[in-house]
Amino acid sequence: MSTVSESDIKELKEFINSRFDELTSQVGAIDKKLDIYIAKTDEKLNYIEQNLNDLKKQSEKQDNRLWLLISGLFLTMLGAIAKFLFFPNP
Repeated sequence: MSTVSESDIKELKEFINSRFDELTSQVGAIDKKLDIYIAKTDEKLNYIEQNLNDLKKQSEKQDNRLWLLISGLFLTMLGAIAKFLFFPNP
């Protein structure tokens, strides 16, 4: 069996510590990338939400126009019917 000296243990400890430091820096880099990705995703979601709100407003305007057209046609037909009822052709 081989014996392990104190210098071997110290070398192994330094190696393990250096690997942990590398891993810590890599995790930090990934964390920064993740924060950037989350911020970009939030921006995109806000943009989509704004577009959906704009589409909703446009839809409401078109709905109002449709009801205006329908009520105008109804009043025109009502006026035509009233004309023929009250003023028939001789």
